[in-house]
Amino acid sequence: MNALVSAYACNPEFGGEDGFGFNWTWQTARQGHRVWCLTSPCGRAGIEAFMAQHSPELGSNQLQFVFVTVPAWVHFLQRWQFGVYLHYMVWQYQAWRVARQLSQSVAFDYVHHATYGSLQMGSWLWRLGKPLVFGPVGGAQRAPAAFRRFIPDWFKTETLRNAIGWLLLTFDPNVRQTLRRATVVLATNSETAALARRMGACRVELFLDSGLPDAFFSETLPVRAPRPVLQLLWLGRLFPRKALFLVLEALAKVNKQVPFHLTIIGDGPLRPLLPAHIARYGLQDRVTWRGGVPWLEVRAAYLSHDVFVFGSLRDSFASQFLEAMATGLPIITLDHQGAHDFIPPTAAIKVPLSTPAATALGLAQAVEYFYQHPTARLAAGRAGFAFATTQTWVLRTQRLLNLLQQLLPLPLALPPWPSCPPLHASPQPVRA
Repeated sequence: MNALVSAYACNPEFGGEDGFGFNWTWQTARQGHRVWCLTSPCGRAGIEAFMAQHSPELGSNQLQFVFVTVPAWVHFLQRWQFGVYLHYMVWQYQAWRVARQLSQSVAFDYVHHATYGSLQMGSWLWRLGKPLVFGPVGGAQRAPAAFRRFIPDWFKTETLRNAIGWLLLTFDPNVRQTLRRATVVLATNSETAALARRMGACRVELFLDSGLPDAFFSETLPVRAPRPVLQLLWLGRLFPRKALFLVLEALAKVNKQVPFHLTIIGDGPLRPLLPAHIARYGLQDRVTWRGGVPWLEVRAAYLSHDVFVFGSLRDSFASQFLEAMATGLPIITLDHQGAHDFIPPTAAIKVPLSTPAATALGLAQAVEYFYQHPTARLAAGRAGFAFATTQTWVLRTQRLLNLLQQLLPLPLALPPWPSCPPLHASPQPVRA
């Protein structure tokens, strides 16, 4: 089978969208198919370093990365918030031009728009007339306005985002055409799935955007012995929408007789505000902030704690949830968006969003419950571990290919590798 993957963000050195884009590309090639990946030059160094080490795992000429560039002035404007949208839109147009040229000599069986995973931005590649997998994408989820005091700079991070999303959905015909022409839309939460259906998508499947490498797992479920102080972990980028301040307010409400300690791992825009908020809630002796840590230390952090606490107010699905479950760590979180849809109920205490005061109290009571019931922590960790083992990148790629086997008009085939003419435009192909 010949697959064309559009992965604007694609870099094996990072997680998030970059990791998603690379893993969809790499794992599809590892399944024995031939893959062309259109991506931005931003991840070129990481891709080339990875391929220099791992390319012997693939057959000859099985994976090709094509680095699509944009005009210099567009790249310059990327430093501002609106410029990020412009950069991505122009890149999509350039990628479509390259894809149109490639499709003249390559018989693509399907096209996969992998990143960015944004429903509002659509994809230009429906114009190729090939079966299109769009996603996994999110975008319909919103932070509840009642919780705005936990999100600094609400206007910039939420109001403007929602306004731009509305404008794109309303006035950009490319979005509706993408959804209507897609063979399948993969949605990362039920809010996005419902919006895609309302806008004309013929087939929508709930599908996680996150995955795990097999090497992340222990051979058996990690078991944590009860200890006097409940060790809590919060791990992620310090973005406003991640609502770390909601977790701090909740911990201030925990019964004083419950001994706990929270470790915060992560860095980001809220860094200057964090010490003052820890002091505001009187948690100086109960919170340790480690800042950003190398990826090799992340798994060790999960293993050295008892409970993962994460209350993001807007997220398709946080990849940290899968990482926590893969290490047998029970979860306390909010019962909405991707966390509601995918985390097994037996693996977490999911607190409903009602009022800020009631939600913070619910998170506090969850901490108290897990402290008082160590067997419940063990059971939740076991349920999460079982789920996480079904979400490796290998299994997720196989699941998508099995779905395509049902949806494509012809059975998936592996035709001979075609002879491709060189690309003379600014995008530069690199064979791996």
